[in-house]
Amino acid sequence: MKTKPDNTIVAFLLAFQDLKTALGEQHKQNLKEVAKQLETQPKAWEVHIKERLLDIIAANSELSQSYQFYQSQLENIEEIPHNLLPTEAEISKLVSRDKAPITRGFKPKDEATGYESQLNNVVVIVGSSEKPEETVKKATFLGKWKQLLSQSNQSN
Repeated sequence: MKTKPDNTIVAFLLAFQDLKTALGEQHKQNLKEVAKQLETQPKAWEVHIKERLLDIIAANSELSQSYQFYQSQLENIEEIPHNLLPTEAEISKLVSRDKAPITRGFKPKDEATGYESQLNNVVVIVGSSEKPEETVKKATFLGKWKQLLSQSNQSN
């Protein structure tokens, strides 16, 4: 039996990519904290980190509205096709060129699925970057998500 994935991160990344205005400095700092916690304590997602991310989303009306839109669309997705997950190459493109690439996210001994691990890596990289709004726009795999969501909405 497959468990339905937590779509909070995907909805956040999709909404963040659509954001037209930059996040305020405090929100960027909060996002860096979320990224740092996700990198160092990924198992605290349900208990602590998810709530902090939702607070960042709620504090920005444009981001919140877009997040709600994507979250409602993602509810119709039962299983995540593997071709929608970011590849190592796509993730490495997000790392700014002035820093050496660092493998982030779950350690292999953790019980994360590929879905959680890969998306966590993206949030860690985006959230840790100096310009997260620009970094998330480089996440090409999100275009595949948007395409899937538009197709599933047309079939409903």
